[in-house]
Amino acid sequence: MNGFMKKKLRRNWKQITGAILCVLLFTTLVSCYVTVENDRKYDIYGDVKGKIDGTEQTIEGIAVALYKTGGSKKITLTDSNGWYEFRDLQKGTYTITYTDIDGDKNGSFNQKEVDIVLNGDYTKSVTLTAKN
Repeated sequence: MNGFMKKKLRRNWKQITGAILCVLLFTTLVSCYVTVENDRKYDIYGDVKGKIDGTEQTIEGIAVALYKTGGSKKITLTDSNGWYEFRDLQKGTYTITYTDIDGDKNGSFNQKEVDIVLNGDYTKSVTLTAKN
């Protein structure tokens, strides 16, 4: 092989090696970005209200259940300010169910169900209707 052929082969090899390295770098960066995006966590929070003695008020002791489609279930109770929250959730489709479980203690309310698509922090305040 003469000197010209060796230089041409070396130059072609450098171009091929450079192209392979560029592709590897690009795919690594994209996979890191996708992994970070898929690992992001979001919160759902809000308050629950209802009419008590003719006045709309926050309701303590409402069971708030969070169901992820095809996945897990989490439950919490509203605090004295009617507040609830779920933290560190993945993107996805969820159903939130609000259920009065304390009988007449804080009023008597109908169950309510809400479907959401979570793709960021989500605030959901609801007003329950009184049972007749």
